[in-house]
Amino acid sequence: MMLGMTKSALKCLYFPLVLLFSSSLMAESYDNYALAEGGRLYDNWALELGKEAPKTTHPGYNDYKGKKRGAATWRCKECHGWDYEGAMGIYGKGQHYTGTKGISAYRGASVDEIVMVLRNDNHGFERVFTEEQLTKVAAFVGQGLINMRAVINPRTKKVAGEASKGRLTYQEQCTLCHGSSGKARNLSKKRGQKLYLGDVANQNPWKAMHKIRFGHPG
Repeated sequence: MMLGMTKSALKCLYFPLVLLFSSSLMAESYDNYALAEGGRLYDNWALELGKEAPKTTHPGYNDYKGKKRGAATWRCKECHGWDYEGAMGIYGKGQHYTGTKGISAYRGASVDEIVMVLRNDNHGFERVFTEEQLTKVAAFVGQGLINMRAVINPRTKKVAGEASKGRLTYQEQCTLCHGSSGKARNLSKKRGQKLYLGDVANQNPWKAMHKIRFGHPG
């Protein structure tokens, strides 16, 4: 048994295998690498690309009621959330609330349609992304999203799935960095604070699910 690894964390590891990418079911498909990079760009594109995000607040963010300022507002997840539901999901209240719509409605939409949205005045991401990067973000949105509500209870944070299968995935894919106990790497950015993989999965299973499926930027 892996001490420190909760059932929530292990269940989060089960679903990526089942739901990883459904691109093979779509007429327009992109390889898993492109979808994964798109997911990391959605998470934190500046970190993924080794760039510095603008210090000014994103123009589109100013149209809403968010409390963040500066570089943080350029992260896609800061408005649309780890569950992709925006104000209708886990970002419906609290420090991340903006009132922004989610992106789940674009699941299954064409890459061209989504790229047009990324280029519009409200988003303006053509100023920081190449054409290839825009395409990868669009592919992630159109083909990489899953219905988080189907696997994570938004009220209890309980994760559906099979912990035993997630345990096998963890042993094969995650122990090199996180250790068999899940405590080999402290994920906290605050001095003196400890935060391990199991803690993240319990506190924010949507974030854990996204990062397990697409990886961590950088």
